[in-house]
Formats: sequence, structure tokens, C-alpha cells
Amino acid sequence: MTRIGVLGPGGVGGVLAARLGAAGHEVSVLATERTAAAITMAGLRLTAPDGETVTAPVTRPWLTAPVDLLIIAVKATDLLPALTRVPAALLGAATIVPFLNGIDHPALLRAAYPAATVVPASISIEATRHRPGVVEQLTSMADLVLADDTPAGAAAVELFAAAGLTVATQSDEASVLWRKLGFLAPLALATTAADQPIGAARDAAPQRLRALVEETAAAAGTAGVRIDPDFVGSRLTALPPTMLSSMLKDRRSGRALELDAIAGPVVRALGADRAPTTVAVAREILAAT
Repeated sequence: MTRIGVLGPGGVGGVLAARLGAAGHEVSVLATERTAAAITMAGLRLTAPDGETVTAPVTRPWLTAPVDLLIIAVKATDLLPALTRVPAALLGAATIVPFLNGIDHPALLRAAYPAATVVPASISIEATRHRPGVVEQLTSMADLVLADDTPAGAAAVELFAAAGLTVATQSDEASVLWRKLGFLAPLALATTAADQPIGAARDAAPQRLRALVEETAAAAGTAGVRIDPDFVGSRLTALPPTMLSSMLKDRRSGRALELDAIAGPVVRALGADRAPTTVAVAREILAAT
């Protein structure tokens, strides 16, 4: 049994907390006072295609006991406030597995928790939090990718796989982070700027979508990560036309957008002159929010 902390029991964090708790691990959920109270009183309920799971993790507003592994599943815009719930002295040499969008958060986490080992990860999942403590996994897809170039990374891969999750690995964190962003950035930026699901967004401006793909691939190349624009384009074409990106959902709900986490790395890697479409789309989104 592994002692696991989950910071942020939203869609992703709620699914992982429920799955790992059901697998027999000691799960502690760290959340706002309101969410912590709701889960403490009623448990964590996960509805998924394979059935319903109700677990009763220990839930607190902040970490009060050591854990072996800390999962971070908050929005990039909420990361700094959320970290106040996890004292560095108490976390110690634990493993941190962050499921955040963007490229820059591993450096921040290593600075905040110098004794810990950060294992960057990504997840492909359709999940949503309906209210505090009530989470739905919309499809059976729950595909994780972790960097396994450290003993801590290899151990985390085994832990997630043993809980029934689909886990792939990359040999370095740059590949994990940029390959996720290579798909996410075009999807999020195109749909949010158009205020339309991916089908309408790609049909209305296919050349713009292709330019977003190519610019993100070029940015990944500056970090030594090769992304095939044709492969990404085929993935975007294969998406259900009604699919909404998480950024578009956030915009429609009036929540803060992860615009810098998603568009910022592309512009910082290439410079504004070499990422004109990313810059133009980001400016449209900023003007509309």
C-alpha cells in the first residue's frame, strides 16, 4: 500500500483518487475547505463506463502527514495557490507526479520542493467534476504517459498500471510535455478562438489550424522533440466534431484560461515572429475575455 496525496480532486484528480483508492492505496485528498468538507461528509463518488465507485479518502484542506507520492491535478492558473496546501518540509523526499498543461511547471515544483523527485506526466481522459466530490469519467479512455528515466518514475508507472490505468512511457520529460502540447495547443487555441467545437473550428479555418500545429511542432523541435505535423493533423481530424477543448469549457464557464501555459511555451521557444498564428489567435482570445 502506497500513501498517496491528490492535490485537486477535479475531473482528473477525482478519477485518479477514486481509482487508486479502490486499488487499496491510502489516498489523501487535498482541496479547498468547501470541497474537503463535502468529500469528508459524503465520500468521493466516481461514475464511469465500468460502473460506479464510492471511496472515502482522508480529505483535508492541507497536507498534515507524509505521503510517498503526490499527484498534482490542478489547473496551471491555480498551481501557486494550491501549493500552499503542501508544506515542503512535510512532503520531504516524496515523488511528485504533476498532470498539468504546459512546459514550465516542473522547474517551479523542483524549486518549491527541492528534496522531492518530480516525474512529469500527461493524461488523456474525458472527465468532469459535477460538484465537489462527484466526478464522472465520460469514456473508458484514461491513458497516462510518464517519464520513466528515474527510479521514481519507473515506480510510478508500476503503481498506475497496477490500478488498471493504461500507462505509456517516454524516456525524458521534454518528450512527455511537448508531445502533449503538440496536440493540445492547436485544439485548445482553435476551438476557444472560434468559440466552437473542434468540428466547426477546423472546417471554418483549416489553414489556421494547420499553422497552429506546425508552429507548435517547430517549438518542440527547439527542445529536441520531434513532432510530425501530419500525424497531429490526422488526430485532430479524427476527433468527434462535437468535442470541446477544456479551454473552451473554461471560457464558457467564466473561469480563468490556461492561455499562457498553452500558448506561451510556443511563443517563448520560437519568438513572436516565428509563431505568428499562435500570437494572433492568443490575442483574439485575450480580446474576447
